[in-house]
Amino acid sequence: MTTQKDARGIDLDIKDAMEGHERFRQQFERDRAFYRSLATKQQKPRLLWIGCADSRVVPATITNADPGELFEVRNIANVVPPADAADDAVGAAIEYGVGHLGIDDIVVCGHTGCGGIAALLEPILPGSEAHLGRWVEFTKPAHQLIAAARVPGAERLTATIKAHVQFQLDNLMTYPIVREGVGAGRLNVHGWIYDMDEGTLSAYDPQSGGWRGLLEMA
Repeated sequence: MTTQKDARGIDLDIKDAMEGHERFRQQFERDRAFYRSLATKQQKPRLLWIGCADSRVVPATITNADPGELFEVRNIANVVPPADAADDAVGAAIEYGVGHLGIDDIVVCGHTGCGGIAALLEPILPGSEAHLGRWVEFTKPAHQLIAAARVPGAERLTATIKAHVQFQLDNLMTYPIVREGVGAGRLNVHGWIYDMDEGTLSAYDPQSGGWRGLLEMA
């Protein structure tokens, strides 16, 4: 892919970011008191959001959250590795968010059309994308469950995305700080799916084992 540049030789993608930052600076000056309060007070986010890195799925936009309200972890396919997995990034955020920031709600949010989930449906050549190949292995339990259930092809990806979120909720419970918090009634875990076509959130209902519109559960 050829990098496009303006007449001064500046990468156009970087130029877009620069212009966006300039607009933000104007907003910052208008709302300086708010941003100063963020800088001078300890953060008190209301949710730990574990979501996909997909650039189209922006947690603050979906929830209309202000800066300081969401403590976010985003990765390919909204994975929560089990506590004994050889990956500390998500676990560290869980322990910090719950243990140090006092967060009492954790959301694992997937989304329709997730490329990270779909990746395991296509072969990944050994050695060419080694990190991606190892990472999407975390989605295998959901793929295996849906394959065993013989879900029709047209419905398979969405069904796998939902099952994957449910498996991540199970993985959350492998962390002592989560398990103990849930057991004591001071921590709640939630599984959500964002529908990119409709702009809506659905929530997993552990009582029924099904999914309902988030606003229906209010």
